[in-house]
Amino acid sequence: MLRTLPILLAIPTMALGETGAGETLPSTADLFSWSYLGQVIASLALVIGLLFGALWVMRRVNGVGQAVGGQMRVVSSLGLGQRERAVLVSVGDQQILLGVAPGRVAALHVFDEPPVVQDTPPAPPVKFSEVWQNVMGKKDSAS
Repeated sequence: MLRTLPILLAIPTMALGETGAGETLPSTADLFSWSYLGQVIASLALVIGLLFGALWVMRRVNGVGQAVGGQMRVVSSLGLGQRERAVLVSVGDQQILLGVAPGRVAALHVFDEPPVVQDTPPAPPVKFSEVWQNVMGKKDSAS
């Protein structure tokens, strides 16, 4: 191994010295020319376009990211710990309380009558500016 180390270190310098007949190595000025920069940008755009195209095909084939129509939906969710949640799922006329943890989902209770009315609109979102003013002790007198 120690005998081959100097040879391996010398290979890049030998490769730089050996160019084909009449070939010259590109200079740093050629690397920053407009044509080379255009090729790099076009190649990057092509790769990004291929990634988005693959994502689009995956969504169409597998149905990733599409809402599934049907009688099942999440009514409410509550975090119980860092990775544990209690989820209320509506399935037809019943609502099921699920305990969700890493690697495990368990039905905690099945409600015959829905405890949560599904037609109630959600509470309006709280504006960040209002929360910030409350925290800082500045009440907005205009509202």
